[in-house]
Amino acid sequence: MRASKHRNLITVVFWSLLLIGKLAAQGVGGSQLQMGNHSIEIHVVNQTGAPLDTSLRVEVLSTSGLHMAEAYSNREEGVADFGGFSDGLFQVRITGPGIEPVTQTFQIAATEPTHREYVRVERKDTQSGSEASSTSDPTVSAQELAAPPRARAEFEKGMEAYAKGNSAAAQEALKRAIELYPGYVKAHNNLGVLYQNAGLVAKAVVEYSRAVELDPKFAPGYVNIAKLSIASGNLAEAEPQLKKALAVDPGAVSVLFLLCSTEFGRREYAEALATAHHVHETTAEPQYAEVHLISAKILIAQRRPREAASEYQMFIKERPSDPRSEKVKSLIAELSAQ
Repeated sequence: MRASKHRNLITVVFWSLLLIGKLAAQGVGGSQLQMGNHSIEIHVVNQTGAPLDTSLRVEVLSTSGLHMAEAYSNREEGVADFGGFSDGLFQVRITGPGIEPVTQTFQIAATEPTHREYVRVERKDTQSGSEASSTSDPTVSAQELAAPPRARAEFEKGMEAYAKGNSAAAQEALKRAIELYPGYVKAHNNLGVLYQNAGLVAKAVVEYSRAVELDPKFAPGYVNIAKLSIASGNLAEAEPQLKKALAVDPGAVSVLFLLCSTEFGRREYAEALATAHHVHETTAEPQYAEVHLISAKILIAQRRPREAASEYQMFIKERPSDPRSEKVKSLIAELSAQ
């Protein structure tokens, strides 16, 4: 009887830990994968230090090259904003037409609420009079390369408007881009994001579905469909979409993280445990440490207390400053005594 009560106590505390984590995630710029409270401003400048008057793709990566977030710089200030990051080392990658791609490492200190990183980019040599080609940019898909210049210009206007917080103008620009080039996969996807942010879920699904129909290897479309299903509580629909995304990009840790949570929610415990281990083997980045809480819950239910304690210890190691650390430490002590 005492052992049963003890296990029930651990279960209750575990669920309270997960609840805290979900509440923390909900307050961070709409992203469920970022857990920190630091903001990032990426300032894109030319070789003289002046803001670059071009809308460019700005990606934040982990030090191991994992994709974490993406935005577009605005034309007037050359700035791209991000939120919800933990302190630590990161990389920024900037790509786009007319410039040489550049990647730069930076660090967010624990004491700075907003980190400002200045990145110098170099324009491509276009003295021959021909338009700068984007074929040297490995992040550009075949569908994007096929987009006519006018459609690309409208797409960039949309991303610029979005960077300024003008969602209505962004929607109209992306619609014009699609009218000019109906096969514009990214425009369909990004219009879906705008619809989703506006609460127009049905329209968002149409755009995401169109994106993956046009390009079955466009993983973000599957992920966005899955996120809508998760938000509506339909985990059964979300899981196959996440698996389609992973079939395209097996190393997408953020998608593995979502799949692990989805499998756990569907009580597919063996699968969730295997996916959690896959995430841990791939990265020790703090934003994915939540998989250890999921693993510990499953191992406790399987009466494997020592292994559960080990998962909690890895959580502490990967996220030592997490507000749940003291509760986790107390659980480690209880489990180790069994």
